[in-house]
Amino acid sequence: MVEAEQLPTTTPPVEQPRTSEPRKLVDIIVSQLETLRTHHRAVLETGAVEAIHKMRVTTRRLQASLDLLAREMKVRKLKRRLRNWRRKLSSVRNYDVFLELIEREAASRGRTRRQQLELVKTILQEKRLQRAAKVGRFLQAINIDTIAIGLGLSGATVEPASETMVIDEKRVAAYAAERLDQRLAEFQALAALSHPTNNPAELHQLRIAAKRVRYLLEIVQEMGFGNASRALTWLRTLQDRIGDWHDLEALEEEIIAVVSAPEFLKHHLAESSQMLNAAAHLQKKKEALVSRLFPVRIPRYVEITSHRIARALRRQSLRVAPPHNND
Repeated sequence: MVEAEQLPTTTPPVEQPRTSEPRKLVDIIVSQLETLRTHHRAVLETGAVEAIHKMRVTTRRLQASLDLLAREMKVRKLKRRLRNWRRKLSSVRNYDVFLELIEREAASRGRTRRQQLELVKTILQEKRLQRAAKVGRFLQAINIDTIAIGLGLSGATVEPASETMVIDEKRVAAYAAERLDQRLAEFQALAALSHPTNNPAELHQLRIAAKRVRYLLEIVQEMGFGNASRALTWLRTLQDRIGDWHDLEALEEEIIAVVSAPEFLKHHLAESSQMLNAAAHLQKKKEALVSRLFPVRIPRYVEITSHRIARALRRQSLRVAPPHNND
């Protein structure tokens, strides 16, 4: 995964100048809320794979934005609510990923392997339908506007947002700088300790740490505190590569869980053997990914970019507001 040619640590691409205007955190949050409402409606109306994925990603981005308000207001319950929504969506999204993996594998394999994978696919499609129905009922009952109301915003899009939810931008900038240093240090520590492993918990923690740095950098970049495009590209690639391994691991566990159920095994002895053969094939692919994943070397420009942006945030936090003109 993290081979030099796939995930370069030197000679990064040239940064492009920012083309969009800086936005206040409040306006970013309002925009994220509106995007979340849009994807929520799409999930309820279509149940489409892409809508589920986009709603999940939006909850994570909004959660990262709310995290920067921790010293301005109580946001813990709101973040927990977003996390709960995302976990429900993930329980459906996992099956979508499994089915996509099987589709790709079956297309490039021989007849016997395709038959094994098609059997797995049929079973997982049924489980996906059942899970989607259950999650759909849950999503019908949630109200996206509870997040807006919890922040002091009305349920509808507010213009201008900064007049409805007033926050101390300097305090937010100071906390963002502190948070960025913390997130980067956590990620660097996990990367330094990383070693070739098949331990899902260890790889998951490394991936989560990369996500936290990535989403925080995205927000402060949008707020106008510097260009982080090179660092973001590297973090996104690392996250995706570990995700490829995680998807295979999760699919392997799903197959084993299905086959291990006594009632299923009793009535599907021959099919169980085929499914376990498919799982063994996936296990070999997973091991190959691990062998190319380590060592994880964080390029120097990720640290440089993070420190540069943290300094810009601290300068903003110390800036004295100009006096009001009373003439």
